[in-house]
Amino acid sequence: MSPRRDSDTPSQLEQDAIDVLLWLRPNAGRELSYADISRGTGIPDRRLRRAVPKARAAAHELGHRLEQFMASRDPLKRGARVTRFHKSGQGDEFGARDALLACRKAVAYMGDMHRACSFEASNPNSLDREAFGQMADAAEGGIRTFSGVERLGSKVVQNQGTMRRQAERIADLEAQIAELTSDQSAASA
Repeated sequence: MSPRRDSDTPSQLEQDAIDVLLWLRPNAGRELSYADISRGTGIPDRRLRRAVPKARAAAHELGHRLEQFMASRDPLKRGARVTRFHKSGQGDEFGARDALLACRKAVAYMGDMHRACSFEASNPNSLDREAFGQMADAAEGGIRTFSGVERLGSKVVQNQGTMRRQAERIADLEAQIAELTSDQSAASA
């Protein structure tokens, strides 16, 4: 017989998720791998892989965002799978990329749902052909809606990327101008 756990005491998984969130707060916006989080929290990798999805759900409840693990855009971490934590009200184009990735995954799952429910709706031996037909119709409508949103979303990300590149170019030009003026003032002295 296993000992009863006090309902006010968090389980090991819940405590790991809490520890992950507490560690992520001061590291908001940084690209972090599982190894980084494990080193920072002291949680072994096998437990961390179960705790991060719980931490992601808890962050959502608190109004924050813990992105899905994606390939890093940092040249020093090329190919590494990283995530980032954003406090409520913060985020950037990479957060939008994460949201679009989640949308694509949802559409893929809805596609699977549509295929399976359509099959059952046409199956004469189905438990409830009418109910499966209604679910297939609902999935089809959801796919159409999400597909339209995804096209809009890709335009947003593209525009954000263009604005970021323009801002970087302006900063480079300003740096060149500052360098030229400092070279001229040094030459005249």
